[in-house]
Amino acid sequence: MFLALSGVADGYGPECDTEVSAFDGAFGGSIVMTRRLESLSFYLSANECLVEGEGSGVVMASSTPLGLWGGVDPSRGEIIDPHHPLCGESLVGRALVVPHDQGSDIGGAVLLEAIYAGQAPALIVLDRADGIIALGAIVAEEVLSLSVPIVVLDAARFALAQSARLITLHRGRQLVLSGPHLAGLANVIAGGELGHEQPPATAANDGFALSPRDRRCLDGENGPAARAAMRVVLRMARLQGACELVDVARVAFDGYRYAGPAGLAVAERLAGWEKAADRPGPVDTVATPEASKRLLELCQRLGGSPVSTAAPSARHPPWPWLLGLCIAVTGRAPALADGRPGSGLPFSG
Repeated sequence: MFLALSGVADGYGPECDTEVSAFDGAFGGSIVMTRRLESLSFYLSANECLVEGEGSGVVMASSTPLGLWGGVDPSRGEIIDPHHPLCGESLVGRALVVPHDQGSDIGGAVLLEAIYAGQAPALIVLDRADGIIALGAIVAEEVLSLSVPIVVLDAARFALAQSARLITLHRGRQLVLSGPHLAGLANVIAGGELGHEQPPATAANDGFALSPRDRRCLDGENGPAARAAMRVVLRMARLQGACELVDVARVAFDGYRYAGPAGLAVAERLAGWEKAADRPGPVDTVATPEASKRLLELCQRLGGSPVSTAAPSARHPPWPWLLGLCIAVTGRAPALADGRPGSGLPFSG
């Protein structure tokens, strides 16, 4: 039996808690052992929180990147990649600590399905900004009002997160790591410098240029679907490092694959906000002809059209379909340095 009694450190610094382990002795009776747990608390900047919120979970950590597409069963929240060290483990309600995604950009849709089915981690900790993972969580938050926090840590703090037993993110971007010997590890790994003692100030202007049209869309003048879609596009643009949006006359994106009812619900909601499907039970990851046909109809109604991934257009690169839907609704896309529309996804290799 394992019981962790974890408090929350006030401000920045170590705080001692207790881990109690009890097990049967060889000759009857029981043996109880206690070990001091230490908590390290620090504040994150806005850029370190890809998706804000609060969550707490027992750590599930690996130094191996996790490809969500084909690597996670969203209906059960189980890691199924036979080559991954965490294969067979459930990530439901855990603090998932992995460097980044590795694989198809449809991985964002897999996370969306897990969130929609209630089979997602309590929070996700990465070592870099990963657009694949972020896209699924951002769409879930903006369109379906479901959220899983995602934070990005530098190398030193990520190593500490991997060694922690429990991770808690509080509103206000306060992150608490709890586990044995964390204070000593912090001195060795990070020289005791882990983060901000007080919440860092948020810049009044991040330099992003919004057009009057963009502002009207964000103000809801074009309806709730357009407002939610614009928020998705803007968040992905900032994650990419773009400073403005550009007009898109024709949307071409790949990924007309039915991953489950969450993707269909997103398309339904964006196509007709008041007609959004009710949240169902477990995710059915088997594509049915009816569901695939309905998804294609909704994508085409929103302005999308099928594109061959073997020879994507150099002028209009294919977007992951979740982002493509939002671009179709708004007619705006993240701009590359040369002014052309970009994918909006900083992929991690």
